[in-house]
Amino acid sequence: PEACMLACVHGKTSLVMMASYKDFGDAFQHECHTGARTLSQLSHIQCDPNNVERYFALCKDFRLSSIVELFWWNWPLSDPANFLMPEPLHHWYQEFWDHDVQWCMNALGTPELDFCYSFLHPIVGMCNFKDGIMALKQVTG
Repeated sequence: PEACMLACVHGKTSLVMMASYKDFGDAFQHECHTGARTLSQLSHIQCDPNNVERYFALCKDFRLSSIVELFWWNWPLSDPANFLMPEPLHHWYQEFWDHDVQWCMNALGTPELDFCYSFLHPIVGMCNFKDGIMALKQVTG
């Protein structure tokens, strides 16, 4: 899920191949899903992103996550299929949870940290922590 979010593709979609979850495991060799392809698909969406319902529907046709401006679009040699490998993502995620969140807990306290997370604006397709994050039973896989 983290890789799909960073690659700006819809969940249950491969970030390296043009395949959805329904295609996983089939014998067909799917085309590569490159950053250039994602940018090209976004350029074909002729809709005001502020018209959220229509924009989301058009993005769904391309299996995109409805993000308007990709943070990596002008980075040299940046292609999510190349730089978003599972192992580094796992380590970054663990770094966040095991170190950054723990530091914030010590600095702010658990109630204040939960309060901050509860006020984050909900984003379609992403988790929303209306009760905070400290009561989570599982935070990885």
